[in-house]
Amino acid sequence: MRKRERGREIKGKKTKEKPRAKIYIFAEGDTEEIYLKHFEVKEYNAEVIAKDPKCTDAVGIVARARNFMKEEKLDLELGDRVYCVFDSDPLSNPNIQLAFDMIRGMAEEGLRCIFSNPSFEVWFILHLKERVPYGLTAIQLKEHLRRALKPVFPNYSETTDIFDWLRDKQSLAYERAIRLHNSQQEVYKRVLSHECNPYTNMFRFIEYMESIKKTASRG
Repeated sequence: MRKRERGREIKGKKTKEKPRAKIYIFAEGDTEEIYLKHFEVKEYNAEVIAKDPKCTDAVGIVARARNFMKEEKLDLELGDRVYCVFDSDPLSNPNIQLAFDMIRGMAEEGLRCIFSNPSFEVWFILHLKERVPYGLTAIQLKEHLRRALKPVFPNYSETTDIFDWLRDKQSLAYERAIRLHNSQQEVYKRVLSHECNPYTNMFRFIEYMESIKKTASRG
């Protein structure tokens, strides 16, 4: 089992830094991993767990996260959480409702998801535009993003790190993602589904990470 320090001594002082929430992230793709690794900094205290090539579908990722949680013993009072990151993609995730059911079953134990439909790029596009085109496939959406980024990143690919360039637009993306969520809730019984396209609940993750950052600044 991995061991984690809850607080560390500050040089020249007798006190220790206050224990802080720890966030663990299980992602399925390179794009998500590259972006989310930027939260592996002191103020957010996140860790992206290395991918397992045997667990790349939504159910496999959630099962792996659940096993991890049994060993890691999260501190829920501090606010520890585990996030599973996956896309709709009916071909690779045909049992996606099972993945959601598994997450709901462990929500009180700190398990959450970052879900995108059709792909994680929905979140990127919301940094650039008010609306994401409806009903596109993942391939079509990624091409849409490539065209939008071409003036700035002419050689953009799924492994291009654009976090820093997007950063000052994050508050816009956050607000737009909430508006998208609210509008899709009026149309779909379940926003966490193959049918609700486009969609991302990345705003919930950003919200939680910012709350952790504020806690750290007060500590």
